[in-house]
Amino acid sequence: MKLNKIVIGIVVGVFILAGCIFWAFKNNSYLSFDDDNKTYTIEEKWNLPPILQEISGISYLGNNEVACIQDEDGMIFIFNIETSKITSRISFGESGDYEDITVIEDTAYVVRSDGKIFKVAGFRENNPEINTYQISGLDSNGIESLEFDAKNKRLLFAVKEYNNRKETKGIYTFNLTIQKVNKERLFTLDGRDEIYQNLRGGKSSQIIRPSSIRFHPTTGELYILEGNQPKLIILDQDGNEAKIHLLDPETFPQPEGLAFDEENRLYISNESRRQPANILRVKLND
Repeated sequence: MKLNKIVIGIVVGVFILAGCIFWAFKNNSYLSFDDDNKTYTIEEKWNLPPILQEISGISYLGNNEVACIQDEDGMIFIFNIETSKITSRISFGESGDYEDITVIEDTAYVVRSDGKIFKVAGFRENNPEINTYQISGLDSNGIESLEFDAKNKRLLFAVKEYNNRKETKGIYTFNLTIQKVNKERLFTLDGRDEIYQNLRGGKSSQIIRPSSIRFHPTTGELYILEGNQPKLIILDQDGNEAKIHLLDPETFPQPEGLAFDEENRLYISNESRRQPANILRVKLND
């Protein structure tokens, strides 16, 4: 009889523990995703060669060419989506954790996770001119995004994480003329806002760790890629969240890069995780 009570106690304890784990997971799980959540279609997919398995940023160049970087080598890789081959490699720095690239005309800007920016002028020439700038004074613990603001001739970047774990994330500007960061935020991302609260997935829906940002070429909206809980956040020109597209983590296991081509078509790159690294052309539903 005593043994039976012990067994029953163990069984009850296991069920209670399982219930606690279930509720904890329910409230803090990854964003729920099913076909009802899907607000996009995948139009085309390019698997990338082994050297780009850690792809961390892309920028569309035109003529079916995409400039790619990965988070180990200080090198720009030119990938042709028509032939699915790397056609050129441009060295600009030593090994490091490079996170994003943006290209304007013949100049490429690359950001390292520690906030160092590499300007590679004439990046397709034999001897490109390389200069560096440093983002400082923001208590940041990781920067993975970079975009050129042609209208204002400045760079934009979002902080992925702060050292003191702020609840909100800021998008900042870097003045190329005076080579200095404006410490006042251009826009603020706050996962406590209603648009995030309405997403499925509990507290995980509030997670915002930007991995890339890009302006839409015609609307001026700012697209923000969130790779930790895969989603695409779209800000209007005033910095307000206009729409959020949840991304299937099976298709987007680690989305890292954003780009638009000359026809305003959207591309998202994924690092290798459970599948080869790839670039996807994505059509968003209206």
